Amino acid sequence: MKHSILYKIPEHTEGGSLIYDLSVDRCIANISSDTRKNEYFCHVVSSPLKNAENILYRRAILEDLCENKGLLAELKTLFSRYDKLKADWLELKGTGERVSADRGSEAMLDYIYSSLKVTALFPKTIISFFSSIAEVFDGYSVSSEGLLSLRDYARELLENKSLKEIETIASHFAYNSPEDYDFELVCSIGDSLSCISAEISSVREREKKKNPLLSILTKKKKTEGEANITSPEARAYSLEILGEAMYRTDRMLSEITDSVYDSFYGLSRELDFYEIALKYADFLMQSGKSYCYPGLGAEAVKVSGLYDLFLLTEDKCEVYPNDADFTGYTGVLIRGKNNTGKTTFLRSVAIAQLFAQAGLPIAASQAELPVYGGIYTHFSSAEEEFTRGDISGRFEGEVKAIAGIMDKLQRGSLVILNETFQTTAYDEGSVAIEGILRALNALGCQYIFVTHLTQLFDMLGEDTAKLESANGDTPFTIKKL
Repeated sequence: MKHSILYKIPEHTEGGSLIYDLSVDRCIANISSDTRKNEYFCHVVSSPLKNAENILYRRAILEDLCENKGLLAELKTLFSRYDKLKADWLELKGTGERVSADRGSEAMLDYIYSSLKVTALFPKTIISFFSSIAEVFDGYSVSSEGLLSLRDYARELLENKSLKEIETIASHFAYNSPEDYDFELVCSIGDSLSCISAEISSVREREKKKNPLLSILTKKKKTEGEANITSPEARAYSLEILGEAMYRTDRMLSEITDSVYDSFYGLSRELDFYEIALKYADFLMQSGKSYCYPGLGAEAVKVSGLYDLFLLTEDKCEVYPNDADFTGYTGVLIRGKNNTGKTTFLRSVAIAQLFAQAGLPIAASQAELPVYGGIYTHFSSAEEEFTRGDISGRFEGEVKAIAGIMDKLQRGSLVILNETFQTTAYDEGSVAIEGILRALNALGCQYIFVTHLTQLFDMLGEDTAKLESANGDTPFTIKKL
């Protein structure tokens, strides 16, 4: 049973350019200085969850970690060590000197037993970690399904009789050498009366050697069925059979231990996401601005008191909230003069939707948001960059980029467009983008489009929300036309 604290139900996810387009990477860099963990956080966020159960699952875990200060640090320490176990195991198994068959059956047996001794150390080590996991949770009160299942499964493994048997079997091979044990084997005999396979059925530790004088006085009787191997050939053959049985035991213990170990492997990496998520949640709390977990399942974006996360994290100017209600519309057009907040508004809505579908709180007083099947962005470069170089070539590149998005779309997706086709003449660009926007609606997708192509506002009907940015009493006010 493979555990994940990012996904309750496995999802096929894929990232895109939206992290860069929306400046999410810069937002997180302003909150956390850990580049490696920031990149992983952005990687996870770049693939929006499509299943509401997964969103709520992840959200509940984050809330648990927020309420139980110190739990994340303990889990990180524990699972960081846990994730290194396998690497240590493989390294130890690879350090032994390899022995070829021509070195003799005794040398081969010693080599196989050395490998088996390394394998035998790990069941007990792994089980001790299960005990540590259960003990960590004993000090906290958690309620999320993800953390409770993690705790309960660790406890279940500690009580698992089969796992205890594996630990007992492994304990026979953790120390000493083959000479310290008596082995009983079950052999399969072929047509020619030769052994074709062998397995160890029991292991008994031999009694320690007695005092030589006592050995003379106390003669050991040979037990019935005990082999009396005298010839070198017979001894070599018996050692070869024992080596085969030990090899099978080594492989069996390796496979079982690896399977059990895999239950919690990788959780350290997933906890990196929550470490940055906690820093983000703390930032929202300390910012003094409103924040919330959105309601899910709305037909379209509806949010009040929404702040742009990028401006909040930059902390270079006063940031004002906006409202957005796209209920009843299949798409949204936004126009306005330069530096009146069009892109800021677009980015704030897109980040809120993206973070909501990552199971994170958003910088808004309240919100009801859909769960989109995918979120895609296309942001053109700044207008002044298009005054240089091959404009027709840039237009062709934008067409290819939009075509790439269209190929990935599934019903119920959201497409965020910022000044797409801004290098074209108004008539040419308007006609081209109108066809694309209508195609998006035909596919059951919604869009939000900041554009200088004002002709579109007359070309598209009442099912499109038409907004304008303007400087009013406060900057960056968005109003309906």
